[in-house]
Amino acid sequence: MKDVVALVLAGGRPDAMGVLTARRAMAAVPFGGLYRVIDFPLTNLSESGVERVGLLSQFHPASLMDHVGIGRPWDYNGRSRELSFLPPFEGAGDLDWYRGTADAVYQNLHFLRRAGARDVLVLSGDHVYRMHYGPLVERHRRMKADVTMAFHPMDCGRPSRFGIGVIGEGGRVLDYQEKPADPPTNLASMTVYCFRTEVLVAAVERNAREGRTFHLYDEVIPDLVRNGRVFGVVHRGGWEYLRPIEAWHDAHLRLLTRRGTGVPMDRVLTNPETAGWGDAPPAFFAEGARVSRSLVAPGCRVSGQVSRSVLFPWVVVEPGAVVEDSVVLHRCVIRAGARVVRSVLDKDVQVGEGAVLAGDGRIVSAGKGSRIGAGVLIRQGVEVGIRQQVPEGAVLSGDGGAP
Repeated sequence: MKDVVALVLAGGRPDAMGVLTARRAMAAVPFGGLYRVIDFPLTNLSESGVERVGLLSQFHPASLMDHVGIGRPWDYNGRSRELSFLPPFEGAGDLDWYRGTADAVYQNLHFLRRAGARDVLVLSGDHVYRMHYGPLVERHRRMKADVTMAFHPMDCGRPSRFGIGVIGEGGRVLDYQEKPADPPTNLASMTVYCFRTEVLVAAVERNAREGRTFHLYDEVIPDLVRNGRVFGVVHRGGWEYLRPIEAWHDAHLRLLTRRGTGVPMDRVLTNPETAGWGDAPPAFFAEGARVSRSLVAPGCRVSGQVSRSVLFPWVVVEPGAVVEDSVVLHRCVIRAGARVVRSVLDKDVQVGEGAVLAGDGRIVSAGKGSRIGAGVLIRQGVEVGIRQQVPEGAVLSGDGGAP
């Protein structure tokens, strides 16, 4: 698809993700034992033959930039294939941070004009799914659409966490509402849009003059539904909306079931160096270790018990330690006799001997580099901050008192 350019919205920080997005963009959050969330849309684009990609980044972009680099793992380093980071910048006029998704596109119209493509794919970098974008673009052109949107059937809840579409005869989008209190359908927007380039340019220029929120999803898209030709397609494959942090955690646990998430995890392209397993040996299981229904990445050393959990590279579980229903990121150490249950540990966390992290109904989370002392008891949704030191024997509960 040489006449298609892509813009990936990869700069956000959802507050609902807690410690995972305190110092990294949502697109850079690890997922699935070996990957980061951004790997999935970039793999989709590479496999779809989209040759020019711009990454719109803003919030704490360092880890995202380190991971993506010049795009070599996704084959974006040839003469005809280009991947560019597009952060806010200071030009001849005033310096502005991106005020919203529409404003981010508006501030990068120079990238679209230089590409000279017929159509623009605008995608979220925050979601896990697999899709070949070719059929979407073909339908978009066949219907002479201004915009074609992808939707996914979901239990949307009341009020909805999603933008909701109503699709009529022939696939025309008849209505679109952002996070309605009473959703009219179960079709959630995947934040996958194919725009005719001239339509997108005109829409974001108008939004820059007249907008209030400066977002595509609650100003540009509803206006085009009312006044343009907007069509929808329904994606029947898996799609993981990873917010809040409980949804990210639960998606990992679904990976361990026979049914899985519905998102194919084979042939996902990534950068193994920043993922921490480029030179890692196979996982090691000591005599007496017990592991069941878990995903254990290369470099891990397990001497204790692991069940229904995902361990990222280089995790150590010492003798007598127990990890259950948890997601443990790179290089964490669970000391002897500790218990980590329904918890999320960011990178480089150390859990002291005999400590207990028991999420029960609400997940316990620990930020990158935190240290949890021996004999600590943590329950009921407590969030341990980045590099926080929890002294030996401390008792922490999200209920405000002793568990």
